[in-house]
Amino acid sequence: MTAPISEPIPHLITLITMNSYRNCALILLLVPMLGCGSNEPQRGTVRGRVTLGGQAVAAATVSFNNKGVGISQTATTDDDGHYEFVSYRDSGLPAATYKVTVNKGRFMKPGEEIPQINVSKKAAQPAPAPPKETATIPNKYAKLESSGLSADVQPGSNPPFDFDLKAEK
Repeated sequence: MTAPISEPIPHLITLITMNSYRNCALILLLVPMLGCGSNEPQRGTVRGRVTLGGQAVAAATVSFNNKGVGISQTATTDDDGHYEFVSYRDSGLPAATYKVTVNKGRFMKPGEEIPQINVSKKAAQPAPAPPKETATIPNKYAKLESSGLSADVQPGSNPPFDFDLKAEK
């Protein structure tokens, strides 16, 4: 007489199940390690100063653009015309050659409050003074095609990227 086949099957199922759990656990531990290698390009520091005829340009937006890398980043100049690119991950930008534009106006800074204007008829208050602007930037500097400004960002520390803009005649 032969032994019934049903006896080894529960034991075999238990072995397969235990091995499956162990293999799943091993896979779950190893898969995140596959993404540990960074494919990001090396970054370089990007800071500098914007002037117009030697005078600091305050509250301007400086944009670095590279379509090949897929980067378009902006920074705002302070009252002395200085800017620096800092992101949530690191400072600087991926190493590449960038076309640069400089525009009038700026973005709000973190922690800066939106100005409140009282529009009631009783007590109209004057609007808050805009940020200090010391120069009118010629329109040609606002466009990639006409700015003529560029920066070659190298990995690591770079010298300042200073831009002395020329007034329109």
